[in-house]
Amino acid sequence: MKLLATLCVLLLSLQSAPPPATLPEAAAAQLARSLDAATTPGSHVWRDPAPLNPDGTVNAYVEIPRGERRKWELDIAANRRVVDRVMPASVGGYPVNYGFVPQTVSYDGDPFDALVLGPPIEGGTAVAGIAVGIMHMEDEKGLDSKIVLSPRGADGRPRYQLTDADKSRMGRYFAHYKEHEPGKFSKVTGWGSAEEGLAYVRQTHAFFTRARTAR
Repeated sequence: MKLLATLCVLLLSLQSAPPPATLPEAAAAQLARSLDAATTPGSHVWRDPAPLNPDGTVNAYVEIPRGERRKWELDIAANRRVVDRVMPASVGGYPVNYGFVPQTVSYDGDPFDALVLGPPIEGGTAVAGIAVGIMHMEDEKGLDSKIVLSPRGADGRPRYQLTDADKSRMGRYFAHYKEHEPGKFSKVTGWGSAEEGLAYVRQTHAFFTRARTAR
């Protein structure tokens, strides 16, 4: 059984493809609505911070701490987190810190998701992490990939690596975490490299930039 699980992880890791260059129509419409809503005075956590730093790290805003069962999401108009729903006890808490990369829009119309390795990080915290991979997912809205980040250690390198055990643990959770919701589904379709994750950040930022410029 353990060997079979390892082989499944390795097979999923073989997937590698550039991010789609076109934003689905429904996602583009959602982006337009989000830009209309993001008018809060002062600094806005999605609208204003750059997605990438000069040192190559990726900025992320943590919505949900690791272990949390409450599904916090950013209310873009209010510029703050709100509880969308609570995961059943049978599903459990999130297996990793969960948030998004600012100034991005993914193929489902929401900001591009980020998973931050390590101990729980308080919700509402902005972090800068090193890309260590990407988890490819699909759900009822379409492509829903998520970059995986690690906080930087004192030596400037990733404090945590994306291990096969991490992939197995997170993959199991995200493959089943919507099973209790009628009409919804999710599946993990593969894992990619840090470079592939960065390519998705750049592409989803380009969608955001083009839409904002056009307005």
